[in-house]
Amino acid sequence: MKKLINFSLYDAGNSVFPMLVLSAFTSSYFVNHVAADEQLGTALWQLTIGLAGIFIAILMPYIGNRADNMLNGRQRLLRLFSFICIFAIGLFYFVLPTQDYVLTALVIVFFGSVTYEASNSLYNSIMKDCSSDDLTLSSGLGFGTGFLGGTIILALLLVTLVLPMQNIFGISMDNYLHLRFAHIILACWFLVFCIPLLYFSKFDQRASISSTKISQKVKNFLWDKGLTNIGRYLLARMLYMDGLIIVSTSIGIFGTSVIGLSIGQILIVGIIANIAGAFGCYLIGAVFKNDKKTVITTLLMLSLIVIAISINQDPRAFMILTVAGTFFAGPLQSSSRVIMAKLIPNETQGLGFGMFTFSGKATAFIGPVCAAALTFLFSQRLGFAFSIVLLLLGMLLMLKVSYKQN
Repeated sequence: MKKLINFSLYDAGNSVFPMLVLSAFTSSYFVNHVAADEQLGTALWQLTIGLAGIFIAILMPYIGNRADNMLNGRQRLLRLFSFICIFAIGLFYFVLPTQDYVLTALVIVFFGSVTYEASNSLYNSIMKDCSSDDLTLSSGLGFGTGFLGGTIILALLLVTLVLPMQNIFGISMDNYLHLRFAHIILACWFLVFCIPLLYFSKFDQRASISSTKISQKVKNFLWDKGLTNIGRYLLARMLYMDGLIIVSTSIGIFGTSVIGLSIGQILIVGIIANIAGAFGCYLIGAVFKNDKKTVITTLLMLSLIVIAISINQDPRAFMILTVAGTFFAGPLQSSSRVIMAKLIPNETQGLGFGMFTFSGKATAFIGPVCAAALTFLFSQRLGFAFSIVLLLLGMLLMLKVSYKQN
């Protein structure tokens, strides 16, 4: 139980990067105050995340295999990449609201994205060692706690820095210093909540030394006279994660630049959405045990919600749809990692989740780059709506995954 608590606390800490840096707070600051204009800023932000996805997709199977081959390697490498990601978050403090800092901001988000994905993959690889017998519930508790962690830190930012005319720290609003200082708070938040798992949880992972080349290991995972069941699953996930990346990295920008919400309003929506996401993880993790059906159902619901957001003009409807989308996005990701954990042996969880990350990032450039191109050439609505194609393709391929077989 102690390990499961520490596992969940880590999620409460690392959730600040995808929820606030990529999706809501930092992305909106970059687009509205650093980039030359909103359309170009959106395209550059999406493009950088796509390039980071390509890089980590190539790298992660090797990192995961290395973690398997080291004594307690998954925890040791998890420490390394977590600390680098925390440092990257703090560096956003130095990004001033001027076009001179566009490249600086993009470099920081690139390395932050790479180290976040590496740490998150290694974090997933120790899930079995931290969980109860009910892996679906354990994963849901972790993801749900991550959403609640995002809710609390969003609320703290609102009441201390964003909404008050004079923030409680007495920080000047010149050059948006109060918004930049928020990144120091985010970095500290991540640091505090990762410590229990990284230093006060003991793991007995043995070094899984093997003479088999990593290329052969990957082939055995994916191919045996045709795609293996794992291969079919990872192909499906490759597609729907591309779609989810577009949604998660663009929703905050879409809300400010298309719908016309302020950063403060985006943060309020984020708070409510995170609560809904936590409730979705807890409810579905406790009640529904067929993770394949959960993935298919949530993908269908997300596709319908994205369609509605793309054609919507009303700010209130946008807020409601965003909350509903987060309710389903949490269980989608929670159930996805449960499926992978059950499909692979315990001694190769590092490599397995390295391939899991590969499947989510190998073609990650396709989603954001296509969305960026459509945004730049036509409109942000069309760029955002492109995610529907990928979500539905992933859902259709999931129908061919034989979950009972495993």
